[in-house]
Amino acid sequence: MLFRIVCVAFFIQLCLAAPNSRYDDEDSRENSVNEGVDQPHQFDLLIFTQRWPITACHEWRETGKGHICGLPTPATVWTIHGIWPTKRNTIGPAFCNKSAIFDLSQLTTIEQQLEDHWVNVEKNKPDYSLWEHEWLKHGTCAAEVIDQLNTESKYFSQGLAWLEQHSVNAAFASSGDIRPGYNYSLTTLNKALFDYYGKNVAIECFYDHKTHQQLLNEVRICFDKQLQSADCDGIVGMERIAIPNARVGTVISNCNAANPIFYPDTVPKDMAPKVIDIKAKYETISTVSDEQDKQQETYEFVEVIVV
Repeated sequence: MLFRIVCVAFFIQLCLAAPNSRYDDEDSRENSVNEGVDQPHQFDLLIFTQRWPITACHEWRETGKGHICGLPTPATVWTIHGIWPTKRNTIGPAFCNKSAIFDLSQLTTIEQQLEDHWVNVEKNKPDYSLWEHEWLKHGTCAAEVIDQLNTESKYFSQGLAWLEQHSVNAAFASSGDIRPGYNYSLTTLNKALFDYYGKNVAIECFYDHKTHQQLLNEVRICFDKQLQSADCDGIVGMERIAIPNARVGTVISNCNAANPIFYPDTVPKDMAPKVIDIKAKYETISTVSDEQDKQQETYEFVEVIVV
């Protein structure tokens, strides 16, 4: 009789625990250290993302009052954001090896190149923080599948090589008429990029709430797992937009095709020494009594001149 009671109690305990253990297993799989070799995370594309550092600075400044920008010299060059393994119509994978660490010493031979071309505009953080983030979030996923990217040195060296071979600077220069400081249609930007790369790239805009403009922010070029150029279809957050009467009939973008896209050539006010001269001009136009109002109105005036 005692044996029966023990067995029944054990069975009840198993039934009550089963639902919770199932969810515990799912949670542990999501957060466990990935083994990598037997079951690598699946992806279709490598998205090589270049960004316009002036727009990245605008974006960083808008997300916090104390945010300070760090820009390349000169500031008007396209820099690397990252190489992102991506499954079509899905975000990620990401952070594929939870036990991985970032070892800056592995990048000694290319560190100066990274400082020049893989720039961390978020100056409130350590200079290497962008590299650490990109390796742990994206590089570890590429490393599982692609031998050419399976170390820090290979991953970052590939980014530098792709920048040299596929720079947006070169793409826009080849068109002859796309320069910072002007507004362009999405059609114009896409035609220049398609003509240069021969593939559908993705064009990403940032909406500046101060100027109510959409700014050209990133250009994303895609490669397959053999590191060959590919169309950038299926990127989450981007849509394939039809453009009537255009030679390249569609564009992959998050930009509003009905509005102009500003390609900025000037950093936010607190990053541009020349605003001192503009400030003097403003003071001859208006007199204000409150110092805080003076700073705010000066900023707004500078924005108008920049645009």
